[in-house]
Amino acid sequence: MENFVWDPAQYAHFAGHRARPFVDLTNAIQLDAPQLVFDMGCGPGNMTVTLADRWPKADITGYDASAEMIADAEQLVASRDDEAWTNVSFGQQEADSWTPPADTDVIVSNAMFQWIPNHINIISGWLKTLKPGAWFAMQVPGNSVARSHQYIGELASEERFSVAKDSAYTGETVHSVEDYTHMLLEHGFRPNVWETTYHQVLTGPDPVYDWVKGAALRPVLQKLQEHDDAHATNLHDAFVTRYKAEMVAAYPPYVGPDGQEVTVYPFRRIFAVGHKELDYFI
Repeated sequence: MENFVWDPAQYAHFAGHRARPFVDLTNAIQLDAPQLVFDMGCGPGNMTVTLADRWPKADITGYDASAEMIADAEQLVASRDDEAWTNVSFGQQEADSWTPPADTDVIVSNAMFQWIPNHINIISGWLKTLKPGAWFAMQVPGNSVARSHQYIGELASEERFSVAKDSAYTGETVHSVEDYTHMLLEHGFRPNVWETTYHQVLTGPDPVYDWVKGAALRPVLQKLQEHDDAHATNLHDAFVTRYKAEMVAAYPPYVGPDGQEVTVYPFRRIFAVGHKELDYFI
């Protein structure tokens, strides 16, 4: 039986693909020596520690709502037998009940806000409190129109799987690049907002399912498993079988000249980076 709480191992399975957006995001922060840095929605901490490599004199804190993720992040830092990453700490924290300290230099958030319906309001509250010179950088998946994401809602809307309908990912909590640009402008930040589609080459028999089950598909699978456990049904396996078949049809494998079978999976992401400049509107 699979576990559908946030699974650090499953999330890290595609570490290379998930790392690139974080690197592209943080490379847009043009700051040499911040003192206080926060990574909101840090997951298992594997990308947070790269901030420590970049800014070894900064006080860096990674927050995540998942206790499982934070446990893995703390273990990651504890596993080092040298002086690296001693400036990094982690804690369990919900984004909507957190306020950045007045002396915050950088807030980074990588693939978290799509799970929070009112996240523009939350971010706006943070931006108001940040001091001049501070940076804010976020990235969210923009793949709600992709077949991999739309089919989750379609399946969950069928009567057989309707117990999971309210858990289906809809993409409604991801806004447009224009919305994020206006949000930054409204609070005196010089915006750098863009979108990118990564054409990810995946391997394995059901690579799209393996990718999506670590994030967008997770709430539905968890809901179906809970129903199966309580009512002795088998909705989870039936849902997964249907989903896997559709993903193979939607993203057919490609056989390369070496005979290896791979799947090309386009994944769109939206980036919003802002720098609070005193003289921006003068």
